Amino acid sequence: MSKYIFLVDESGDQDLERYRQNIDSKGSEPFLIFGGALVVTRERGKLEEQLRAIEDRIGKGTLHCSALNHLQRAYYARSAQEIHFLAFGAVSKKETVGSYKGEIEGKEQAERYYNKCAQYLLERIAEFAKLNDIKAKDIRIVFEKKGKHNYTRLRNFISTVRGDQNPKYESSKVLEYIDPQKIEALEKKEEPLLCLADLVAHAIFVSFSETRTNFGIPEQRYFREIKPKFWHEPDTGKVANWGIKFIKGPVNMGLKGETRKMVDKLYRPNEALLKK
Repeated sequence: MSKYIFLVDESGDQDLERYRQNIDSKGSEPFLIFGGALVVTRERGKLEEQLRAIEDRIGKGTLHCSALNHLQRAYYARSAQEIHFLAFGAVSKKETVGSYKGEIEGKEQAERYYNKCAQYLLERIAEFAKLNDIKAKDIRIVFEKKGKHNYTRLRNFISTVRGDQNPKYESSKVLEYIDPQKIEALEKKEEPLLCLADLVAHAIFVSFSETRTNFGIPEQRYFREIKPKFWHEPDTGKVANWGIKFIKGPVNMGLKGETRKMVDKLYRPNEALLKK
């Protein structure tokens, strides 16, 4: 039995063709966001008990954020502070994909984009494993099963990147600290702890989502509530490039307003100005 379980969920979609450029345009969400929750396997009984207690208090019979209203989500996020897990995330803005879109063009484009973003998240947990001397065999990785997504291809993709002796990016080398064969996909009803990854992904996602409905003002409360749960730099407490990877960085993402202010606070001084 693995010592840890890394649970993964995503918010947003993989459509690189018809996404919104601003709140007045039509299309899919401009971001694809992954959230992860690392738990200790031997503690799962206690974790499930805590989650059931939150469910009972909310009175919904579920902790899937899409099924909860604002106050229920806020209570869940606040209560999650008392649960023993570590949060991780990866944020991609479709507009910044650039030439990679052409590299993956075709009927499998959406699937390949999903897998690439998943890679960035897995690099975060791999970096954590490296710094804490955790062996690859000791981390079981559970994705929430997404429709017809081919998780064999995801495993093969991560294996290929992991085995590349001359990777395009130095950060990819850290993937040796996870085992692609430990990746599996389950539905939320099959793995109750996936609701923690759902919370992390949702909290990040809505803190970025600017729509007509919210008048261009993203909801950051859930993220503020769970921010202490993210893996962070020990000396500064900064989350960016530790618990969360902002792919291409906030400058290239063109983040503005309240979203930019929130993200900048997650970096060390001036670090957000650099290309990441």
